Amino acid sequence: MSLTASENLLQDIEQEILSQQDATTQLRFVNYIIDLLSFYAIIITLILLIALTAYGGRIFHAIESLSDLSDFVILHVLYGFYMLIVEGVFKGKTLGKLITGTRVVHLHTTSFSWRDALRRGFMRMIPLEYVTGCVGSPFHDQWTATRVIKERKTI
Repeated sequence: MSLTASENLLQDIEQEILSQQDATTQLRFVNYIIDLLSFYAIIITLILLIALTAYGGRIFHAIESLSDLSDFVILHVLYGFYMLIVEGVFKGKTLGKLITGTRVVHLHTTSFSWRDALRRGFMRMIPLEYVTGCVGSPFHDQWTATRVIKERKTI
């Protein structure tokens, strides 16, 4: 029995999906640390720029007046938006993933969309969601049907 061109294409796509190797927990942890450091570098830079421009020292007083819980929630929301934008613009890549040679793909395809980035970003806004990555697949992968794969051999 001869396969049609569309059946061959579907088999090729299925084979590519199955041959993708998931990134290890250790590699994902390295991604997280790099992405977190880049996020904090941007936040600190923005705060300093704001402090040096229109608001002067008032921005530091506003930050000091926030409670620890407020800091925690605000930073989680900002981190979620940061990851949403970075993963959306760079199609499943972040600085951490670029350095480690990994990327995010949809579970059933080899693509990554703005919808996936939006869903993953909002999942990351859940406080302590990142802890789920220590005991298996993080919620932002499970609930969005995405996974992080090795794009190339890493050192």
